Amino acid sequence: MRSARVVIWQRIADVLAAEIASGSVSAGARLPTETALAQRFGVNRHTLRQAVGALSAAGLVSVQHGRGTFVRPAPLVEYQLGPRTRFNEILSRQSVLPDGELLAAREVPATVEAAELLGLPPDSPVVVLEILRRANGQPLTVHTAYLPAPRFRGIDAAFRETNSLTAAFLEFGVADYTRRSTRIWTRMPTPEESVLLRQRGDQPVLVLEAVNQDEAGTAIEFGISRAAGQRLQVLIAT
Repeated sequence: MRSARVVIWQRIADVLAAEIASGSVSAGARLPTETALAQRFGVNRHTLRQAVGALSAAGLVSVQHGRGTFVRPAPLVEYQLGPRTRFNEILSRQSVLPDGELLAAREVPATVEAAELLGLPPDSPVVVLEILRRANGQPLTVHTAYLPAPRFRGIDAAFRETNSLTAAFLEFGVADYTRRSTRIWTRMPTPEESVLLRQRGDQPVLVLEAVNQDEAGTAIEFGISRAAGQRLQVLIAT
């Protein structure tokens, strides 16, 4: 019987943790009362308290006696913008494990905006990479990179091997690059972005639109990142 009780409270903790991670229970929100949760899962209050205790030990909730149990805000990643902005380096300096997943790669004619920012003739071919970036396993940004096709055709394979756009650039002869410009604003996420970033549709995303250039001053990337607003804050280096 003891092992059965452990399985039950762990299952309850897993369900609640998944709801917190998905954003269906938002940061700062108070969980339903012990009585309500016990009724929901069909268990006694002692079993329910074990589940909540596991969430508290994992840092997902804060139990405040007399007030209730509240969802802790997800830790923020401080993303420093400067002349040399590198995703993996920025996170590693904060003891955060960076990760990237290539969701899609395609070659298409450049949009008017992409062609202008990359200094290309209208409708020039560009390689488009869709990358999901994570911090300690949590989705942080969805990044779309537009790259001049004649120069970077095949860079998707290099990214899959290195898991880093900076390392992939190196394989194409770009030893260093700098940030030419960054534009930042917020908007509501698309349904697809909400799913990828695991956040509710009524929570805004932070959009960072940037142009990177090589050592000769030639634009090599026009990138648009959509970041989970509750997990990332931007620091602008001056």
